[in-house]
Amino acid sequence: MNRLALAGAKCRRLFTRQTLLIALALCIVWFLGMHFRSDISQHWSELGTQLPDLRKQPTRMPTHNVLPPLAERVLCHGPRGHLLGQSPDDDLVERELDGPYHMPWAGNYEETGLDLTVMSVDQRYGPYGYGEDRDDYGRQKVDWDKVDWGQLQNDCFERNRHRFPESATRFNDTRTAQPRFTFRDVAKIPEVRHWHEFEPSRRTAIVVRTWRGYQYMPEDLHYLRSLVAETTLKTGAEYQVILLVDMKDYEGYENNIFASDEAYKQGLVDAGVPPEFQSIALLWDVRLLQSWYPMIEEHRTMWQVFQPMQLLALHYPEFDHFWQVELDMRFLGDAGKFLDRLATTARNEPRKQALERASFWHMIAETGDYGEFFRSVDAANQGGSHAWGPMRVREILPIGPDPPTPDPRNDTFAWGVGEEADALMTSFCMDANIPNEWVFKEWIYGLASGVRTPRFYCPPAIQRGSRSLLLAIHQAQLELGIRVPSEATLASFALWHGLKLSFPQHPVFHRDRDDVENRRGWWRGGPRASSTGLGPDTSAHPRGDGLTFWWESTWAKQVFSAWMGRALEEGVPRPWIVDEWGGKLWLPNILLHPVKHVVP
Repeated sequence: MNRLALAGAKCRRLFTRQTLLIALALCIVWFLGMHFRSDISQHWSELGTQLPDLRKQPTRMPTHNVLPPLAERVLCHGPRGHLLGQSPDDDLVERELDGPYHMPWAGNYEETGLDLTVMSVDQRYGPYGYGEDRDDYGRQKVDWDKVDWGQLQNDCFERNRHRFPESATRFNDTRTAQPRFTFRDVAKIPEVRHWHEFEPSRRTAIVVRTWRGYQYMPEDLHYLRSLVAETTLKTGAEYQVILLVDMKDYEGYENNIFASDEAYKQGLVDAGVPPEFQSIALLWDVRLLQSWYPMIEEHRTMWQVFQPMQLLALHYPEFDHFWQVELDMRFLGDAGKFLDRLATTARNEPRKQALERASFWHMIAETGDYGEFFRSVDAANQGGSHAWGPMRVREILPIGPDPPTPDPRNDTFAWGVGEEADALMTSFCMDANIPNEWVFKEWIYGLASGVRTPRFYCPPAIQRGSRSLLLAIHQAQLELGIRVPSEATLASFALWHGLKLSFPQHPVFHRDRDDVENRRGWWRGGPRASSTGLGPDTSAHPRGDGLTFWWESTWAKQVFSAWMGRALEEGVPRPWIVDEWGGKLWLPNILLHPVKHVVP
């Protein structure tokens, strides 16, 4: 009682005319603030934007997240029934050069750890049926229509099941399993799922985009077979190849594949996927995207290529990461080794200045080895970093971790080393907010700051996204209608959430290898000439039609065609990168894109 009386007396002494005036002033401020907030909310509503529910703060990731290495890989059986690595019929023949290897125009072999090897077309695709119609084909022939690449992948997973956590599962035959994709209003899974609901499975899906009516040529089949054998079967099932088939219902295809099991099975027939790949074919259509993302009016691939991938992460969360690859790309070395090296390089990269390094192309001829390039980026940024933790956007509640130190200059390039990249790019990134001629720069919706919102685009959209990132993008599109163009989606959302972004600089070659002016037009002074340290001051660069990997390249197809021994168009010389000796044509270990197949 005495304590209560003492407290009451103190309160009475504090409750004076002065405090009444202060309280009245605070009430006025509160009233005006609420009115102003209402005006802002109405303004945002007029802009077509919404705020997330600030009462539902997401779970943030731990600052350090390094997973232990997996146990040693167990050999798996290939299409000939032999364990891969124990039969020369299934083996690639990679040759190391006696002399110097070609120096890349951009990127490098040393930092990425890619093998300095070359192969002829026989050595590269012979295991997968190339040349089997010739009398001199020396490998065991295969009845490819009787091969089931889905079953081979699952058998490989079972042989390696002990290496993976319990969260890892086999990918069921899509011809017999109940389709997981379904419309939103009848879905049996939560509409929104979060990163912390899932344990790491240590498996990565490799998603090949294809469509109904695609005409599969022999070179497409060689590519797909090599992709499955080299990524899944040679890595002990650390990968799983899936064909994601666009049914193109916007072109008059009337079968609603999600209306019934029978309709879906008919869709599998209509899709036209070769028999050997039918068990890994997963169908989708625009109706599915419209069902899940009604706030977004545009679902075409050029705008929203990752929407099917987002739904894949939602419905198939047993994969930690999802590679999006295309039918018009070619690995001229072992595809599994190539993707392994990219993932390892990204894993070993520190978070500090990862975006800054990704905004320049490393060119040996301009800056020397990768170590010198790394130091020049650091010098241009004076030890700091533009993306240290989440790049704040009002509508995004970040899930990424807090940095270990508030000031990036106090970090010794240690944070993030050993952590998987959430957004793994295959080309350099550009700042959408500097003066540029990017055709999609005005296409941004759901964000109050509009075109002033920090965004980065990294074409082409051949990229790897983590389950965590894709689920976060899905939530933002479903609940708030936030969208940016395809080639800016993974990079921008990763930066807004404070997730790890990396561009492992794989080797790229140019048709005009001796054209210094052209190279410097892309280099644009490099890090040392940058006023911000975040990419060149101008986004203008020469056309990319002469590159081995670039979205508008025409040379990539010429390189592949010449290597295959095809006659090129009149007046087009054989690309210098195709070497000839011993009566064979050779190419180095690179990634080619785009390589549109030739329809006879």
